[in-house]
Amino acid sequence: MSLSSQTRPTNEEILHRLRYEEEWRHRSSREYFFYNSPLDLPLTASSADLQVELEHIQDSCNKSTAIYIIDPPPQPRTLTYNQESTIRSDIINTIYGRWFDSHNVDIDFGNFFAKLICARPSVNGQATVQDIINFHRIWCDHVEYTLPFCATSTELQGVSFHDRPYNPHHGVIGINSDQNSRFKLRPLFRALILIADNNPKHTGAERVVQIIQTNLADLSAPIDLASIEPKIEYDPTRGRVTTKLSAAYDFVTALELREQAAYPGKYRDPEVAEELQGPGCHMKKAKSLGYSGPAMQGSSSSWVRLNEDEEVLPPATPLVYVTRCALRLGPPRSPYHRKLNAMKC
Repeated sequence: MSLSSQTRPTNEEILHRLRYEEEWRHRSSREYFFYNSPLDLPLTASSADLQVELEHIQDSCNKSTAIYIIDPPPQPRTLTYNQESTIRSDIINTIYGRWFDSHNVDIDFGNFFAKLICARPSVNGQATVQDIINFHRIWCDHVEYTLPFCATSTELQGVSFHDRPYNPHHGVIGINSDQNSRFKLRPLFRALILIADNNPKHTGAERVVQIIQTNLADLSAPIDLASIEPKIEYDPTRGRVTTKLSAAYDFVTALELREQAAYPGKYRDPEVAEELQGPGCHMKKAKSLGYSGPAMQGSSSSWVRLNEDEEVLPPATPLVYVTRCALRLGPPRSPYHRKLNAMKC
């Protein structure tokens, strides 16, 4: 019996599958930078001391803020690592679903809520908030200085026609050198940071964090920390408030939307972000699956049109399964929410 048309995926089903693969890659990459291989640097480092993979340079871009975890004082390294890894997985699992729910149309170029930074204080284990602010300035300056080195020579000349995924160099994840101009260090990333508390009694949305104004960038309007609720501690003279992670997420997200509306030129437009792209690896993959439609161009969010009542669930990566098992929860709902009758992911 010949292969009937019912067994062949439609163009729409192929585009849904490729979009889902992009979603899975986005979450996996964010988990990599939060859980598997976060940026880990001493607070005493100067710019000349910062020898890091270029993937961490690009991963600092298109983020609203930085979340700092302060490495605890010296103790058995295994214990320290276990404490840190638990905090890191808890944070990414807490914020990713919430972020994806309102940002699922824009998952390109590492766009996300925050960059995680594990900061190691000096030998005596002490670190002040000002120490962290000083380091954050050094890191932001280093990112802006180093970012041009992530680009290919063709893009530096203003010509780039490829949409291939990250190249295998400069780290496990690699960098998107062909479209490096799409990665921007946001003003809010400089101006505001979070410091996560490592108290194991507070987890998930209830985790305690400090919101710190750094005064390292000019924004469209002053930051009003007084509007944050709940306030566990509040020091308006030094621009600091202690609250819960959920409240911090809402506050930073609202600020980002304000800044984007005020200075759209400092942000990339998802609708035109990939205007330099021509047919590349995505189109080749689509054709290998039987795609016969028009060329795939633009942001991956433009490939698929969802129905008004169609639910979009974040991908369930291995870390999600491991975490739910550790908490004795059931398996997550199927992330492959789209109805693909003729194709399996």
